[in-house]
Formats: sequence, C-alpha cells, structure tokens
Amino acid sequence: MMNLINRTLQILAVALLATPLSAYAESWSCSHGNDVREVHIERTTSSPVPCNVVYKKQTEGVEDQILWNATSDDSYCEEKAQGFIAKLESWGWVCAETVSDEVIEVVEEVEVIEEVVVVEEEVVVEETTATEAGNNSTEEVPATE
Repeated sequence: MMNLINRTLQILAVALLATPLSAYAESWSCSHGNDVREVHIERTTSSPVPCNVVYKKQTEGVEDQILWNATSDDSYCEEKAQGFIAKLESWGWVCAETVSDEVIEVVEEVEVIEEVVVVEEEVVVEETTATEAGNNSTEEVPATE
C-alpha cells in the first residue's frame, strides 16, 4: 500500500515539476527605474476562454486597462500577453513571470503529502526494526567456547 502511495506521489511530483513554470504564467511584473507595471491574464472560469489581458501601471496611478479579450480562441490571450511582454522588454522594461496563488497551493499540497508519506515510512521502518529486535532477543544463540 505504501509503495502505491509513494509511486503515485512520485509521478505527481515529476509531472508537476517537469512542466515549465511558463506553462503556468498568467502574470508578469515589469520594472523600469521606479515604475512597476503588471500584465495579467484574467479568467472567469477554469477554461482558457473567456479571458482578458489586463495591463496595470502600479506606480503611476492609472486605471487598469483591458488590452485584449477572447471568447473562442484558447491561445489568444497567452499569445497577446507574451507579445506585449516582449514589446515592453524591447523598450527597456525588465519583466519576470509571477506564479499564481493556485500553483503555489498545489506545490505546497504536494510537499505536505510527501512529508506525510515520509513520516509514515519512518513509522513502518521503526516498527520493523522493533519487531526485528524482538526476534533477535528471543533467538537462542549457541555459546562459543
């Protein structure tokens, strides 16, 4: 049973960690001097569409702008957001992907599950060791002369 749980966790962890974070990129933070701007892909459902590409000028006191939106093309918002990030970088802005809260929660859940499995494995090892020690103490060992 423990082997099945352990194997499942290994597969889950490898799948999660093997996927590049850019696959999860739904927001970017860009800076130029003291100015900070953010680009976010916002969704109202778990589906790729509908979506909006929102531009925020964090330090400039400007209202958020919806630059693009899509209702049918699954990749439209990602393509537009990434193209806009490339344009900002060509203008001298330094941009970095930011990880969404949902991804952080999934990673934390995997870490907690892994800790539970490790603790359970340690208990099994301790029980086995105690049993083995008990067996060793009842064995008759011939006296050596």
